[in-house]
Amino acid sequence: MTDRSSRAPAGIVPFARRMLAPFRRSAETPEERASWLRQTISAVAEPLRTQRVAALQSATRSFSAAETPDWVADWPTVAGEINEALSRQWQTMMHRSRLLARNNEWAQRYLLQLEDNVLGATGIRLQMRVALATRPAEQDAATNAIIEAEWERFGARGACEVSGQMTWREVEKLALMSLARDGEILYRLRRGSGPFGVRLQLIPATLLDVTLTREHQGRRIRMGVEIDDDGVPVAYWLLAARSGEGAGGAVSVGRHVRVPADEIRHRFVAEEIGQLRGIPWLAVGARRLWMAQKFEEAAAVASTNSAQRLGFFVSPTGDAPPGFADQIVSSVLDAAKAAGKILSPDEIAQITAAADKFTTTVPGQFDTVPSGYDFRQYDSAWPNIQAGEFVKSQIRGWSAARGASYVSIGNDLADVNYSSARVGILDEREHYKGLQARLVSWLHEDVFSAWLPYAVLRNPSLRATRIDAYRAAATWRPRRWQGIDPVKEAEASRLDLELGLTSRTRLILERGEDPEQIAGERAEDDRLFGPLPAGTSPAAQQEDPPAGKDGKKTQGNFLPSLRAIAGA
Repeated sequence: MTDRSSRAPAGIVPFARRMLAPFRRSAETPEERASWLRQTISAVAEPLRTQRVAALQSATRSFSAAETPDWVADWPTVAGEINEALSRQWQTMMHRSRLLARNNEWAQRYLLQLEDNVLGATGIRLQMRVALATRPAEQDAATNAIIEAEWERFGARGACEVSGQMTWREVEKLALMSLARDGEILYRLRRGSGPFGVRLQLIPATLLDVTLTREHQGRRIRMGVEIDDDGVPVAYWLLAARSGEGAGGAVSVGRHVRVPADEIRHRFVAEEIGQLRGIPWLAVGARRLWMAQKFEEAAAVASTNSAQRLGFFVSPTGDAPPGFADQIVSSVLDAAKAAGKILSPDEIAQITAAADKFTTTVPGQFDTVPSGYDFRQYDSAWPNIQAGEFVKSQIRGWSAARGASYVSIGNDLADVNYSSARVGILDEREHYKGLQARLVSWLHEDVFSAWLPYAVLRNPSLRATRIDAYRAAATWRPRRWQGIDPVKEAEASRLDLELGLTSRTRLILERGEDPEQIAGERAEDDRLFGPLPAGTSPAAQQEDPPAGKDGKKTQGNFLPSLRAIAGA
């Protein structure tokens, strides 16, 4: 046989060898392999390192909140306009806030704290400070008493509110709760109504149609509020809750009632410029409350089930032990007999099959294990798991958004000392003072201004020419709190009096009391019981205190001596 390779044309074999040479290279040495790996890594890593250094240098010259590294990739970069977000989400926030207020213990606790601290037992009371026209330095006690008495009568049940079912104190509470649940107060002043010439009509915030967006006579309507080019409310579009609504300047337009803005008071905390609707106070951090509530419910169910369920009976075939199904079937048969029903054999077989799937849970009871069966104990970590920290962190975060401390909302005094309690309570009180000022501005001052002209007309002792002076002289006495350390605070007040930095009238007003009432009561006390014992009157405190054993003068006692009073 002839060798074919010997017949190949010249040059073919060298060419083939050159083409196959890369595939027939000898194996690399370990040193060559390591060198190639280092070079390849360097070639790939160097550009990446350069990019990373450039990115870090750029970040140091910009704002970190504007950067979006991988670990904050889910952080949104667009917030959206406030009214656009409210038009889409206000109803959901409002409904969830109302559900929390009805069903969540922590939200209910906040509402109780809100009412107790903003309003207190007596609400926000009127304090008139009208001066005499001829002697501006003196108070017109008679006029002050008349206006205050008229305001008290206006606040009685049946006088101040259109339904006739609420007192002024109850109106205050509903207005405050509406702010917390709905984020806004909405009410209408019904002038010419009631025994005092004006009455209040509280309106649910849901009647101000948040979905209404249109044009009306060249003006914009956004979320039920008709505004002009400057953003000033012109009218409010309320959903027609009943037929016949339209008297007193209101005009029915389809399913809405258009009420002029001078009859409506719509108040809320504006978080951003141009905001048209309020944000429910309970909504911020509401998911924390919801998760804490669901967690506690699940933990309670797991703990209860763990306490009741002791174990399981296990059979080789997986069938229920004898007697379990029979007991359930007999109970169902008794119920059917009591209801006058006759069950067919197929229905009884169906009940038996279903009953085999049930287990019995009897606290603290073991049954006799049937022959051929085994007992397997039920072992659960509940209720031994320390789950309190999870709930505590959720309530703490939500309380921070509400300007309240976890100690107050969580009702947890376990780790509280004097210093921490003082810091937390003082911060809370300042927050509540701000809420009191808002409520006075949004409710009390508006209603008082509408009521005052009718009160002047009703009472001949009041002069219409001084109505502006009456309005300017109206002050409001909200609830105040007892000092954390009354002795130290009283000593500080005495020192301020001695230095001329304050007056007794101002101190009494800061406590939410009436200086004239206290002066009258003190005078009446002196008439009935005689003057206070020596050393307890303010005049006595101005005298030099007696010298001590070392010759130095001792500090006078600002508070009445208990021994002196007891001896008297």
